[in-house]
Amino acid sequence: MLVLAGDRATAAAEPTALVWRSLAAPVRGGEIGALAFDRASGTLALGDLRGVLVGPPDGSFERRLRRSLVRDLAFIGDAGGLSLLAATARGLFLVESSGAVVEVSPGPGATARAGNRLAVTASWIAVASDDGVFLSRDARRWVRPATAFPAGPATAVALREQAGGLECWAVVGGEPWSARLVADGQELVARESLRQTVSFAAGGGGPVDVVLGPPGADVAMVYPTALALRDALTGAWRVVQLELPPGAEVLRLAAGAGRLFLATLRGLLVAESLEGPWRRAGPPAGSAAVRALVGDPAVLFAAADTGLLAGAAPEPRAAGAGPSAQRFVLPEEPAIERVHQAALAYLRLGPKRMDSMQQGVANRGWLPIVVVHGALAHDKSRTTAWDEAVTGGSLWSLVDRDRDHAEDYDVGVTLSWDLGNLAYHPEEIDVSREAREVIELRDDVLDEITQLYFERRRVLAQLQALPDAGDAELLRLRLRADELAAGIDAWTGGWFGRQTLRLTPESLSLPRTGGN
Repeated sequence: MLVLAGDRATAAAEPTALVWRSLAAPVRGGEIGALAFDRASGTLALGDLRGVLVGPPDGSFERRLRRSLVRDLAFIGDAGGLSLLAATARGLFLVESSGAVVEVSPGPGATARAGNRLAVTASWIAVASDDGVFLSRDARRWVRPATAFPAGPATAVALREQAGGLECWAVVGGEPWSARLVADGQELVARESLRQTVSFAAGGGGPVDVVLGPPGADVAMVYPTALALRDALTGAWRVVQLELPPGAEVLRLAAGAGRLFLATLRGLLVAESLEGPWRRAGPPAGSAAVRALVGDPAVLFAAADTGLLAGAAPEPRAAGAGPSAQRFVLPEEPAIERVHQAALAYLRLGPKRMDSMQQGVANRGWLPIVVVHGALAHDKSRTTAWDEAVTGGSLWSLVDRDRDHAEDYDVGVTLSWDLGNLAYHPEEIDVSREAREVIELRDDVLDEITQLYFERRRVLAQLQALPDAGDAELLRLRLRADELAAGIDAWTGGWFGRQTLRLTPESLSLPRTGGN
């Protein structure tokens, strides 16, 4: 059974798809770059371009920090209650439970002030900054682990407490490192420091995230196009190459609602295990640019360009529930192959056009260079002669005039052949370049249509699977299905709309049973 990410999979569907709902956040979704969630208090923190907002997911959010771009957030417990640590482009800030904001720069100098990522355990806090990795117990006094990591900017960090020490992973200078640390007075000393080598996974660049202890692996290093997973027993690495939508790169890996998720700017991907198969999540998260994720066993929060989304498993229907008043049957629609063909025909992106161009260039050497030339010669002459004569005693003056006119015409045609063009014509390079651009454009078009098509099928499947949803939810799903159909219609020049029926309330309703 073939299953690929990016909606190229048609044979398998996401089991028990999450139900997504939009949260009323007072900021545009595309501006949210960091999320943190504390399940005990039910508090959600958002980091955007201007600072931090905090509040309950279903309530109103309050601006707690006004600084600059927030790159990561983490809740930490202190003596006074729950505090929030924010890694921003201007430095590291602690939002205390009392509401006070304290700058807690981990090291001297401007470079050390910029925070990139945070990691928190029960006893330790780590920050990956432009000046390296720093750790703290209280988010106020920071230490740099001696000899643990090389000098350079750190872009990711992860922590795990173990018996007798602390395990710390970091991405420094684009390379993954691990260290085992122990406390020595006021300092942290590295008992072991290793640069992890996973060269076969680094084709798309260095790791962008490190996750310790995800389901199914001891360590997961997230690369832009792959996952490197370390086995807890053997320490060996295995790589899962990801089939992503065109142009997509993984930003974050997170677990939530009993599943695993990958955030990309081309949609949210979901799987039940790290090995996959990875599929697009259900709408609207599956087609939105997602920059940040945070989750717990019951819910996943995603910062998408369409807004802040919360996904959770649907509530099970009560046993013995009566039949629904509204039902929906998936309509018969053209197969995806026919939709692809209609779009390529409408946009004139089929292979015949490029084949014709290539054949024309190949045969061009047989065509002669035609030169037509002509000439016109125009000649005029005039002659005048004077003379005198005496005749019969009289003197006569004689004048003799002569005019001459001549025209010559010359027309010719020259045919010449460059026989070298029969072996190779210089314009073949231009045709080859045009062919590559057309292929890239065709792939983008087909991927966009595939995404629209299967997202519409998922929406229709939700209509079928949630017959007891409220009228507002049914209306939203119907409008979303029609919106996706209109998108496909635009790509196919109206062909798709002529093959399908729009979703009307009547098409969803069946007679009620057991009553009038």
